[in-house]
Amino acid sequence: MNAMSKKEELKQQILDLTREYYCEVHGQKKEFLPGETFVNYGGRYFDEAEMVNLVDSSLDFWLTAGPWAHKFETRLAKWLGVKYCAVCNSGSSANLLAFYALTSPKLGERAIQRGDEVITVAAGFPTTVNPIIQFGAIPVFVDVALPGFDIDVWCCLYQ
Repeated sequence: MNAMSKKEELKQQILDLTREYYCEVHGQKKEFLPGETFVNYGGRYFDEAEMVNLVDSSLDFWLTAGPWAHKFETRLAKWLGVKYCAVCNSGSSANLLAFYALTSPKLGERAIQRGDEVITVAAGFPTTVNPIIQFGAIPVFVDVALPGFDIDVWCCLYQ
């Protein structure tokens, strides 16, 4: 068996220390006490393996898409049963790419054209609307009808 190179040895030490750091700083599970324990509505969730993968990527200076992103894309595509999968840096960028896919000439007459009206949510994140406007289509804002949460056709008729 080959001895580890100095580089591999140092990297292994750093990753071992990362695991130890995670356990010391983030690994303690606090007992949940109803009425006393504060529960965040959202926030970061990560475990020891994710922290080690983060440090591992940074040591090889993969600060954007790299081996981990490729592995994720490959496995997600297989799980979804599709040929390709591509990750994005954010949901906003994913939304932009999804919208522009709907403008593809490959869709023929079904492609969204400049000036077309595009139905979108009345109360949402700005990056839902921005790709529509950026392309030159017209956003049509709709709300939901209670209790079924279907499109409120009355709000659509009176815009």
